[in-house]
Amino acid sequence: MPDPQEAQQLVEALALTGASTVAAAMGTDAWQATRGWTARFFQRRGHSAGEVERQLDNDAALVAGEDADAARSELVGPWRRRLLALLSEDPQAVADLKELIDLVQSRLPADARGSTQNVRVSGHAIANVVQGGNQYNHFMDRPRQEGPEGEASV
Repeated sequence: MPDPQEAQQLVEALALTGASTVAAAMGTDAWQATRGWTARFFQRRGHSAGEVERQLDNDAALVAGEDADAARSELVGPWRRRLLALLSEDPQAVADLKELIDLVQSRLPADARGSTQNVRVSGHAIANVVQGGNQYNHFMDRPRQEGPEGEASV
C-alpha cells in the first residue's frame, strides 16, 4: 500500500506539471486542441465543459497581451489549484491527467516546451521549479513523528 503522504506529493507534482503544460500551450498552435482536451478532462469528472472553456478562453486572452510569458507564469498557480481539487475529488483521474500532459507536450512548439515542468520526485526530496522567473518549492519530506517517550523520529 503506497504511503499516503508520498502519494499526495506525487499528485501535487503532477498538478504542477499539468498546470505548466496547459499554460505553455496558450497562444500556440497547440492551444485549440489543448483547450478541447482540458475541457473534456474536467467534463468527464462532472464539471461543466462550457465553464471550463470560458475559464480557459479568459486565461488564454491574458497570454495574448504584451507579456505572454509573465501571464503564462501567473496562470500556473490557479491551474495547479484547479487540478489539485479535481484530483482530490477523483484520484482515478491521475492516469488521464498524465495522458493529457503527454498529448499537449507532444504538440507544443519547441520554444514553448521550455515553459513546461516535468516534476517527478519520490521519497525524501525537494523539488525546486523555476518557471518564468517564479520559483515553486515542493518539500517532499515526511513530518517528524513522535516516537516512544516523546523522542522525535523521522
